[in-house]
Amino acid sequence: MSSKIQPAPPEEYVPMVKDVGLALRTLLATVDETLPQLPASTHREIEMAQKLLNSDLAELIGKMKLAQQYDVLALNSLALLLSVFMTAAHALAVDAKNLLDVIDQSRLKMMAQSRPH
Repeated sequence: MSSKIQPAPPEEYVPMVKDVGLALRTLLATVDETLPQLPASTHREIEMAQKLLNSDLAELIGKMKLAQQYDVLALNSLALLLSVFMTAAHALAVDAKNLLDVIDQSRLKMMAQSRPH
C-alpha cells in the first residue's frame, strides 16, 4: 500500500484500505482456526494481538476518511495528512507481523512441549 498511496488521489484510498482490511480479515480467520490447536497458555497473548490489529485497522480507516475529507487542502497540509495516514498503515503492518510472531512462538512452544525429554 505504501508504494501505491503516494501517487494516488484520495478517492483511490478506499480500495487500498479495503484490500488491507480483507487481507487482515483472512489473517484473523486463519488465526481463529489455528487457536484451538495452540497451547492455552498462549491464547491470551494472541487474542490481545488480534484486538490491537482490529484497533489499528479502525485507526487506518479513520485516517483514510480524514484524508478524503480534506482532499482540497493545500499541498503541504495534504502531505502532512498523508504522512499521518501512512503512519497508521505502518502501525497496522507492524502489529500484523507481531501477531504472526506470537503465533510462531506459540507453535514452537507447542512443539517443545510435545517432544519427549
